[in-house]
Amino acid sequence: MTRLRLLLIPISLLSILVACPENTTVPDDEAWSQIYAAIDYKARECGNQPNYILIVPREPTQYGVELCSLSILRQPCPFNDYPLFCAEMYEIDLPGIGP
Repeated sequence: MTRLRLLLIPISLLSILVACPENTTVPDDEAWSQIYAAIDYKARECGNQPNYILIVPREPTQYGVELCSLSILRQPCPFNDYPLFCAEMYEIDLPGIGP
């Protein structure tokens, strides 16, 4: 019985560590690069871009950066505004969207 307990304690601790969420943030330079590559591509495709800059937050979530950049690429021309989905980078909870 005590052997079983001794075996269960490390297994329990290991399962707790495995279940912890991993860090899903993106380094600042990588986030800026990904977002502004999408903006540049869309601006070239449409011939215009919003008159204001999109400021990428420090260490945004990977999900937020990917959602924003893909939303920029998929929106129709004219490219006058950034998609609402870019708010996900700022950890603003959009109902029904996101993990």
